[in-house]
Amino acid sequence: MDNEIYWLWLQGASGYAKPVKSLINAFGDAKNIYEASSEALKSAGIEGYGPKVIGRIKDEDIEKYYDTYDFCRKHRIHIITPDSKFYPEKLLEIENFPLALYVRGDYTCLNAENALGVIGSRTPSQYGEEATETIVSQLCDNGVLIVSGGALGIDSIAHRTAIECGGKTVLVMGCGHGSGYLPENSALRRRVAENGALITEYPPYFNVTPGTFPQRNRIISGMTSGVVIAEAAKISGTFSTARHAIKQGRDLFVLPGDIKSGNYEGSNQLITEGAKPVFSAKDIIPWAKIKKISEPKTGKPFENIDLEASSYKKRGKKKSSDEVKTETIIEKEEKIIQKNEKITPETISKNAEIVYNIMSDGVCDSDGIIRESGLEVRKVLSALTELEMNGIILKVSSDSYRLN
Repeated sequence: MDNEIYWLWLQGASGYAKPVKSLINAFGDAKNIYEASSEALKSAGIEGYGPKVIGRIKDEDIEKYYDTYDFCRKHRIHIITPDSKFYPEKLLEIENFPLALYVRGDYTCLNAENALGVIGSRTPSQYGEEATETIVSQLCDNGVLIVSGGALGIDSIAHRTAIECGGKTVLVMGCGHGSGYLPENSALRRRVAENGALITEYPPYFNVTPGTFPQRNRIISGMTSGVVIAEAAKISGTFSTARHAIKQGRDLFVLPGDIKSGNYEGSNQLITEGAKPVFSAKDIIPWAKIKKISEPKTGKPFENIDLEASSYKKRGKKKSSDEVKTETIIEKEEKIIQKNEKITPETISKNAEIVYNIMSDGVCDSDGIIRESGLEVRKVLSALTELEMNGIILKVSSDSYRLN
């Protein structure tokens, strides 16, 4: 039995974002915990693992994780566990590190020597947008892996800029692959999978809940040397990630902003509390001990996974309608990701790229695209024509389009 199964079992049994470091240190790995008796687990006296928790762990049936394992193998979703050389070493430093990461894309970049988180407001100012583009470009020139959360606004700008600069980027999701969350960023997620990695601690089909994003934020800060905050309100997911970074002992870099703007209230407060103000990558690299290299690391091509039948026997479990629907989404994304012709700044105009990145897998009408992009009507229509002529989108009615 492969070790991944034991890690999947332990993650499901103990729950997400739970402090597991002491438990792993005491028993070595998930397999040893699975094989340990309830008495051995109780006698270890690990804080947070009393009789009730231990009873729940020992009652968890490992059999149900075979289907998840088989599905991931079939659809090229890599399972990276703490005993893998590709698991981010920095992430192992935090108390509640994930016991399994589900990865699509180049998993070899996860353990990059140089990694920084770049996060910020979902509704950034023009200054925040331009500053993010500038700083991320400079970081990529220094071979830095850009890690962010794939949200609208600063996160999306950070991912897109890293791709445009030929760098690597990792998008940490707060849901499982194929959940369908935030369809307007589906195109961006596909590009990230082509130029880095999409990762999550949640299995396929896992939907967003109120707690998944705060839990996700600890991974963004945990797998990096530090976090760059481009723009943050006082009450926001960005501010939450900053608190994780401080607790984890990561460097915190903040772009100062307008003291009269609510979008910068959190940013400016963090600076008064000791975060390092930054205006360019020169203010970040010496502090984060980034090793200067001549060109960005590209990482090795990820290994092909054998798509033949898994070594585990099929258990004949009938899939639910939700599982069938989600599998269709994943298969569709997989097909697009594996296309030879990629969408790059060299092949389409800037406006066409903006339109492409906001289109979902469904049908989009031109009015909606205009509202979402903020571009002039004539620029959107021109971009749509360009994308259509390049075979990237299809026109399905007089004013509606979908990705090809």
